[in-house]
Amino acid sequence: MINKLINNRDKKIIPKWFLRQAGRHIPEYYGIRNKNSTFIDFCFNKDSIVDATLLPLKYYDLDAAILFSDILILPHCLGQKVEFRKNIGPVLEDLIINDNFLKKKVNFNSLDPIKEAINIIRGKIPDEKDLIGFCGAPWTLACYMIEGKSSKDFHKTRRFAWNDKVLFQKLINKLTKECANLLEFQYKSGANVLMIFDTWSSMIPDYFWRKYGILPINRIVSNLRKKNINCPIIGLPFKSGERLIEYSYESLVDIVSIDWKTSLEWVFKNINPKIITQGNLDPALLSCDNLISIESEVYRILNLSKDKLHIFNVGHGLTPETKMENVQYVINLINEYKK
Repeated sequence: MINKLINNRDKKIIPKWFLRQAGRHIPEYYGIRNKNSTFIDFCFNKDSIVDATLLPLKYYDLDAAILFSDILILPHCLGQKVEFRKNIGPVLEDLIINDNFLKKKVNFNSLDPIKEAINIIRGKIPDEKDLIGFCGAPWTLACYMIEGKSSKDFHKTRRFAWNDKVLFQKLINKLTKECANLLEFQYKSGANVLMIFDTWSSMIPDYFWRKYGILPINRIVSNLRKKNINCPIIGLPFKSGERLIEYSYESLVDIVSIDWKTSLEWVFKNINPKIITQGNLDPALLSCDNLISIESEVYRILNLSKDKLHIFNVGHGLTPETKMENVQYVINLINEYKK
């Protein structure tokens, strides 16, 4: 449906899927997770990837599946130890950025279980449903790799960017190249939509915004297009505010995912009118008990995007507290809506 929206430019089409739909809000997820000793093992277990990716399609009428994986697979493949600790989140070993690290290449043979999983998933879902592959954006990956964990302000990363601009740029260049390679790998394995998550784009100092928030994305997309990879590419510059305008014109992505903090009305008035939009629903809404609030917000988005090319989605990932009946209620409202 996403490809159909791109190709036909039909404003009556309302594709729908949810960020982090294959996750912890569905009880069966934990059974799949517990088959693996670590989260990294989970992300490299062919059968678990298939089961987790297909799980939301078992319960919901969605137009896309998104590959079950994690953006930190890339640092792991570059040799940085990555752990996911309960109640803490990702923890990465100290990163030493030297010539050896910068010359290191991802061994894509080690990703064979992911390739096999994508092939299986593609064979199990109807042709009209898209399969989304993804990566983290270079800036966001650098944040985790330098900080060693999640952070409220990524002070260590920002300090590094100011302190050694040359070395930081080398890291961004390295990650830009590897992100493009990873997306190409997923596409050639069977994904027909690609997405770039810049989860921490709001942490980019204004001085560096274009350099680290837009140019790496532009280079990734350009690299893929030069290789005749012409599938839709989604960009999520999370909480980037007015920078969305510049991003929509210069990043070269086909679709811009809008967070739940940004006014959709403002978006439609200001960003590139040729770009397709996605998202804007607050995922917290799907864990509440107020169906009137849910209905009001869903209709707000549907009405605002009535004459636009828009993919219905949340502004960021579904949380473990999300209620399955609320997700189903939203889907019913979309299905019953007439543009």
